[in-house]
Amino acid sequence: MVRSLFTFFSELGLWAIPISLMINTFINIIGFIPSVFVTAANVWVWGPWLGGLLSWLGEVIGSMAAFLFYRKGLQLTKMQKHRNWDWVQSLNRLSGTRQTLLLVLARVTPFIPSGLVNIAAVLTSVPFFIFLISTAIGKIPSILLEALVSHDLIHIQENYIRLTVTLFAVSLGYLALRRKKAGDDRS
Repeated sequence: MVRSLFTFFSELGLWAIPISLMINTFINIIGFIPSVFVTAANVWVWGPWLGGLLSWLGEVIGSMAAFLFYRKGLQLTKMQKHRNWDWVQSLNRLSGTRQTLLLVLARVTPFIPSGLVNIAAVLTSVPFFIFLISTAIGKIPSILLEALVSHDLIHIQENYIRLTVTLFAVSLGYLALRRKKAGDDRS
């Protein structure tokens, strides 16, 4: 898939930039398709910094589009039941600063799908601006990691040590989080 996107983006030249942004937007609106393949193709075509920046921008634009699209859909359906859910009421009572911090934390937490964060924000009264700022900040670490891993996979002969260390560190972090969660569940 990455090779196909790479070929497609390479053939389009500069037109690949808006196409990449549109693909990322579509992925975010769908909500459950991983965008790592687009990041890998962007990194392959434009390098780790420009490719990473393009992927970050695509993720932010896509999340904004998903937020607006879902919220409009919620308004049009006049669905109200979610307002009585405890977690929605808890989030709605938070100050803007706390909502921002919570959304940033959700964005930087590995393994929480972006679509889930988008939908959770839509169901609450989180303002668009807070969602925008939280998403822009919270997407930075994941895109940096995706860009680094993608770059190292593409240039594995030169970067296999860094790739191994990065994947090992991510795996240790994941295992530590699972272990902590398992301990919290037992308490």
